[in-house]
Amino acid sequence: MIPVLSIKNLTKMYGQKKVVNDITFDVFAGQIFGFVGPNGAGKSTTIRMITGLTPITEGEIRICGYSIKKSFKNAIANVGAVVEMPQLYPYLSGMANLKLFASFYGKQAVARIPQIVKLVGMENRINDRLSTYSLGMKQRLGIAQALLNKPKLLILDEPTNGLDPNGIVEIRNILKVLAEKEHMAIIISSHNLAELEHTCDVIGLINNGKIIEHKTMQEIKGIVSSKQHVQFLCNYPNYAALLLKKKYQLTSKVVGNSILVPLKEANIATVISYLTFKKIKIYSIKKIQKSLEELYFELLNNDRPSTSII
Repeated sequence: MIPVLSIKNLTKMYGQKKVVNDITFDVFAGQIFGFVGPNGAGKSTTIRMITGLTPITEGEIRICGYSIKKSFKNAIANVGAVVEMPQLYPYLSGMANLKLFASFYGKQAVARIPQIVKLVGMENRINDRLSTYSLGMKQRLGIAQALLNKPKLLILDEPTNGLDPNGIVEIRNILKVLAEKEHMAIIISSHNLAELEHTCDVIGLINNGKIIEHKTMQEIKGIVSSKQHVQFLCNYPNYAALLLKKKYQLTSKVVGNSILVPLKEANIATVISYLTFKKIKIYSIKKIQKSLEELYFELLNNDRPSTSII
């Protein structure tokens, strides 16, 4: 399958500083790619290079096979984007804004407006002045504007910034429809991995200008699950930890009157049986699983960012 977006060895330098450092990744039709990292990691600079707003220092960007450097007009014709806040006219209505931008693309874009308005759920407010819109409504109108040219690649830079939980869910549902029914390739940049958990198919984690992890969300959830610990509240925690070390080579952490054991769910019953056989009284057990947010910070704080988390 040919990727909608292909980035190869992309680098951006400002003076002697590498803001984006030799990154490579692809995004395919129907895929939602989460581009995640802290502020200043290189997300926005990468997006600005994809959209032609910032020149490329080294490397290659291709959109639907067209090079941004050599065939910019053909490449960018396949892109819809909202970079930072949507740039719209507050004194016009939502509909007037869409008609103005659609006029740049021709009659087909104008004809698409009712369909797009319905898709983003703004039928009841589209004729109201933009200055009366909430932040969430402005974001939805920005997405509508980005869809006018029926892009194959949709790029949204921090689309849920400042939104309440309902607004985040609304944006998420719109993006899933676009990916599944319109087969769009979508890039969402964010600094919050947990926020992207329910939206994205693939995550690219960037830090200090480098991609330090590039995995499917399913793979990431598998990694989180593999880092599960089980907490056993028992009468002799130090002795219990020693027993498990000798018998199963499990390294446990003693916390008060309990032990934390890195243990898969399938092996819990075996451990309970063994400890009971050794006269350890177990008063309670509790599964403790690392959250996506904890995994995110573990990666960012890793002194060796190129090392895999697996």
